[in-house]
Amino acid sequence: MSAEVISLFENLLTMDELLELLKHQYSRHTIYRWVERYGMPYRRIRGKLWFPKAEIISWLERST
Repeated sequence: MSAEVISLFENLLTMDELLELLKHQYSRHTIYRWVERYGMPYRRIRGKLWFPKAEIISWLERST
């Protein structure tokens, strides 16, 4: 894997990592709803949602 690809994935969270970051206070369903209705930042790579960590933290701070 190239250094560029590794760097990209180091800054992306999986759904499980995002739920852990949120201390499991929310469900997967809630996260999908936030993506669809409220524009939570994400990337779709090979059919899977990945969440850019810095953008997610900023989005959460603005949303509260």
